[in-house]
Amino acid sequence: MLEDITLLIKRIIDDDVFALGAQLAYGFILSFFPFLIFLLTIVGYSSVNSADILSSIQLILPTNAFELIKSTVIEVVDYRQGNLLSFGLIGTIWAASTGFRAVIRGLNRAYDEEEKRPYWRVFGISVLCIFGLILIIMSAFLLIIFGDILGGYIYRWFNLTNNFFYFWNSLRYVIMVVFMIFAFAAMYHFIPSKRMGWKEVMPGATFTALGWLISSLLFSYYVNNFNNYSRVYGSIGAVIVIILWLYITSVIILIGGELNAVLSYNNAKN
Repeated sequence: MLEDITLLIKRIIDDDVFALGAQLAYGFILSFFPFLIFLLTIVGYSSVNSADILSSIQLILPTNAFELIKSTVIEVVDYRQGNLLSFGLIGTIWAASTGFRAVIRGLNRAYDEEEKRPYWRVFGISVLCIFGLILIIMSAFLLIIFGDILGGYIYRWFNLTNNFFYFWNSLRYVIMVVFMIFAFAAMYHFIPSKRMGWKEVMPGATFTALGWLISSLLFSYYVNNFNNYSRVYGSIGAVIVIILWLYITSVIILIGGELNAVLSYNNAKN
């Protein structure tokens, strides 16, 4: 265990994960709002409304960052801006896929792998990842929003006691975490040039899912209660907060890849 941690720290330093995380965050910044608009436009055709989405987003984003994207969510979802989906669709998908192409480069670095695939294949993988992530996010939203309705049906069908609702409300969020773990596992399995087995990528996926949730909640609490970036950066304070949040996300994703590489190396050695 200690040997694994030592090797992981060494790889993080040798691969310059924190500098690479800054590059990855830059890719996420370019793709953040195009992806958000693309996702929300699709969500807008469902029965989900902006209040449901905002209540979920507010849990993990600091207040000033939340206010920055609030108007975008309301405009796209509630007013059904379908022209956003049709106008410049190719450009929007290209911009949204930038973040995933940056993830591919970062994970290839973590796995000590050179990219051997042609550009069109890498681009295709990044586009498929966009739609896969949209499907996962929409499933999570539906689980939160319609979870009470589904729990009510289960309660009546099986004639359960009121204690069931306490269990059900906890179970919904456990299922969300499991969704996230499998989403990150799929990312670590499919998108790098080196193909690792599902069992090999699960430790890094679990670390990334839990690490991202915990760090997002802690960062949100810190910004909301102990720091005010708007005082330092003025009107762009909310943008700085989103950049820092994306940087933390990027570093955690890369460390998850490094963790998979370390455990795979030790398993092969043993």
